Amino acid sequence: MFLHFERSTNTKADCKVLSLTWMGKVPDELPDEDGWKLNRVNYYQDGWLATGNTRGVVGVTFTTCHCRKTMELPSRTNYNLRGHRSEVTLVKWNEPYQKLASCDSSGIIFVWIKFEGRWSIELINDRNTQVTDFAWSHDGRMALICYQDGFVLVGSVAGQRYWSSNLNLDANITCGIWAPDDQQVLFGMSSGQILVTDVHGEMVGQVRVQEGVNITGMAWSCEKFKMEETDEEDGIHTVLYQQT
Repeated sequence: MFLHFERSTNTKADCKVLSLTWMGKVPDELPDEDGWKLNRVNYYQDGWLATGNTRGVVGVTFTTCHCRKTMELPSRTNYNLRGHRSEVTLVKWNEPYQKLASCDSSGIIFVWIKFEGRWSIELINDRNTQVTDFAWSHDGRMALICYQDGFVLVGSVAGQRYWSSNLNLDANITCGIWAPDDQQVLFGMSSGQILVTDVHGEMVGQVRVQEGVNITGMAWSCEKFKMEETDEEDGIHTVLYQQT
């Protein structure tokens, strides 16, 4: 991969970027029960970068590591999605469903979907409370939302609420993630603890990482999908993507 810095005022952002999320190149259709057949090279070298900035704009830009002039590019490689009226603090891709969630500082969440070359808002969620974290499950079917007041919500990709709870704790929930198998939810706390619930919201356990240390983020060191080699042709490896 090559990185090139261009000395031009036209290539600089006119405001501060607050959040980034990248999505690899995947087929337009949804995966079936057996998953997708994807080319490993294409997935990691082509994709879409989404950004959220202080002007309330969500940017979506096509990215590639290829430098061939003959390579096929999308008909449009850059989008500015407008609708937020305050700073966009979080942007998160849902890869299996090709959707993008964006959260602003006022607590409004938009779920964007692309149709016939245009991005539009499919769902709106507004509790009038700041969102501290948002996470899609690995299979893309569920969304986790953490709020500043301790309220947490798990819903479907279509906007249906599965369960919600107001965790009256001595510390604030600062972040949340799904376990690799999507059967548990982990919450990071401002007190240095990690709370674990099952997929239905029942408390499973808690771990104290360090007393009084604010946990600002969590991430798994694992693949988003299970990759299995299926065949080789002309030196190109094809992999089967399955939700784990």
